[in-house]
Amino acid sequence: MNNKKFLVTGAGGGIGSAIVRKIAQNIESGVILLHYNNNIKNVQKLKKEIETDLVKVDFFQANLERKEECQKLCDTVLSKYGAVDVLVNNAGFVEDKEISERTYEDFEKTVKINLIANFYLSKVLGLKMFEQKFGKIVNISSTSGLILHSGSMCPTSIDYDATKAGINALTKNFAIEFAPYVNVNAVAPGWVDTPMNYELPDYVRKEESEKILKNRWAKPEEIADLVWFLISDKADFINGSIYEIDGGKK
Repeated sequence: MNNKKFLVTGAGGGIGSAIVRKIAQNIESGVILLHYNNNIKNVQKLKKEIETDLVKVDFFQANLERKEECQKLCDTVLSKYGAVDVLVNNAGFVEDKEISERTYEDFEKTVKINLIANFYLSKVLGLKMFEQKFGKIVNISSTSGLILHSGSMCPTSIDYDATKAGINALTKNFAIEFAPYVNVNAVAPGWVDTPMNYELPDYVRKEESEKILKNRWAKPEEIADLVWFLISDKADFINGSIYEIDGGKK
């Protein structure tokens, strides 16, 4: 996977930054492109941390809720680098709120960021991969898109769950669309110990941990390990698959 161009969206977040570091650890040369919306300090820190003479790091800002910024991100990346070899659709949004309090605008925002942006980036950048007859796309889904967590004390996340189920469908459809040259797979984590979840009450963390066979939440680095495997040459015959990584369910 040397001399490849990698784009990771949401690179400033907990899982995103772990994926970026994992890529950097496993290549000797190439270009790693970091997308962010608000976390510019995090991506600047990542660039300083991982850039070498042979590994170039660049970053791009875009609010993926907006159509024009999705377009601008793709246009900028393609005009500057021609194409990417690997796309990791990691950027996501969640807002815990009961269904009775959730508005049309709330639902729409989550769908735009989590699902429509994923579709658009995969379509535009994936078509370039198809033209060059090589590419890997990994989508970050969630176990919430596969099952509903009944009995949880967390507020419902009906919009988040729906978008993650949609990502699973996108994964399988794009795998068919871009065959045989582009591998499209998804990783579906359960609970992950990231800043997105730090504000959850301790009793929620305890309750959810007790439902997991490993009795703990995943580390971001463990998600990154699976993403790297799917990116790597060792996963060339894996396509259209969705991998749960949740520590096992009780």
